[in-house]
Order: sequence, then structure tokens, then C-alpha cells
Amino acid sequence: MDALAAEPEAGDSELILFLDGSKGAADRKEVAAVRALAGEISGFGSIRIHAAEQNLGLARSISEGVSKVCREHGRAIILEDDVVPVAGFLSFMNEALEKYQEEPQVMQVSGYAYPIEFAPSTHAFLPLTSCWGWATWQRAWESLKWDVAAAQRDLADPDFVRRLNLEGAYPYDRLLRDVVEGKSDSWGVIWYWHVFRKHGLTLFPSISLVENIGWDGSGEHAVPTWTNRPVVSRTPGEALWPREVRMDETTLKAIETMLKGKAGHLASGRHRS
Repeated sequence: MDALAAEPEAGDSELILFLDGSKGAADRKEVAAVRALAGEISGFGSIRIHAAEQNLGLARSISEGVSKVCREHGRAIILEDDVVPVAGFLSFMNEALEKYQEEPQVMQVSGYAYPIEFAPSTHAFLPLTSCWGWATWQRAWESLKWDVAAAQRDLADPDFVRRLNLEGAYPYDRLLRDVVEGKSDSWGVIWYWHVFRKHGLTLFPSISLVENIGWDGSGEHAVPTWTNRPVVSRTPGEALWPREVRMDETTLKAIETMLKGKAGHLASGRHRS
């Protein structure tokens, strides 16, 4: 919250907090502490707090929260508790939301940039999604419909699985299969599956505008599958916006290369998204 409040746009922004309920006696004290902290937040144009009476879980909390904000405002910028924005995050998000609001193929804006070996000279459109600080529009979010039967058909199609997995770079099909089989409460892979089926694109920044601090063992994460890109000297405002809405094949290939060899972490890591 301190990092977000430090953004120049914070004073003109409405902050809406969705706080989940406790799972039982074991975490009731911690939940109460979070709610007390939320009541002390300042520095924003307005603040609203939605505190659930019972534990909804991540998938339902995200789904209902994003749906509510999109219905009210037509768009939403989402940060989970373990994602810290860096300077320029809100500026990039707001400008991108304005610039591409009428582009139906653009379904998400990401605050995260994959740690590839080079920093692209422009922001990039990619057929991927990210849950590490992101934004979307009502027009994209309202089309999300989870269909188990459709997902099962897709998982039975080798060509679909190959493309979903970025030519074998990462086993997204395993994450999706876990949701289908009731082994996971992941909303992130459902969203990726949905955007992928729609041939949608996500705008990724040329440099990462978030830091994930959720690797300390206190949450659901166990080990990181990849990290943030190291800080570079260029500021996000100096990057050029893409000339057209089109997939950046060079950046995508670099991400595929980076992901290959890291998929093994999936067996030992747990993913909340």
C-alpha cells in the first residue's frame, strides 16, 4: 500500500480492498490484523473495503471482486497482496487502459515483464496472461465463462495443448487439468485458457513494473518458477508503444526460451493464481 500510495496518480484513484475471511481459528488473529491495517490506509482519492464474512478462497475472491469493479467502472487494475508496484506502474496501466479500450483483441494489460535476456525497445503484445499486477476491461472480463466440458475437449486435442504450452515451453495444460479435476483453485490458468481460446493479446511492459515478494514461505508459494527482471536504466515512460496491435514474435520466442528448463519447478512449487 505504501508503494501504491507513492504513485502520483494515487490521490485521484479509488482504492477498493477485497479482504477474505478466515478459514478458522488458526488464522482468525492474522485476518483481524490485516483488517485493522486496512483501516489505517490513506493517500488515495477514496477507499472502500469489502470484508468477507467467510473464507471465499482466491479464485472466488478474484472473480467476484474484478467483476464488481468492472461493472462499476468498466475496467479494473488488480494487485494481489504479494505484488508490490514500482514507479510508473499506475501511469502505465492507466495509459494502456485508455489507449486500447476499443481494441477487442487486447484483453489484458500486465505490469509484469518476463526476465528475458534483453529489454524490448517497445511494450509488447503477447498471447499470454499474467497475474502479477494486471488490468482488464469489462468487455473482456464479462466474456469469461468457465466450461469444464470445453476445457476437457481442449485438453484432449494435442495441437491445442502444444500451442497452449508455447511449443512445450511450459506445462500450462497440467495447471488446467488440475482445475478440471478439482485439484486446484487456480483462477489464473482459467483466465489464460479463456484469453488463448479468444485469440486475445496482453500488453506487457518493456520493463517489469512490479516485484513479487511472496516467496518467504508464509503463503501458498513454495519456490519461485521465475523472478522479476533486473532493474534497467530506462524508465517505463521512455519506451515506445507498439505501432499496431500485433503479437511480438521476437519477444515471445525469447520468453519461450527462458521458460524451457524452468518447468521442473512446477513439480515442487505451489501456485495460488
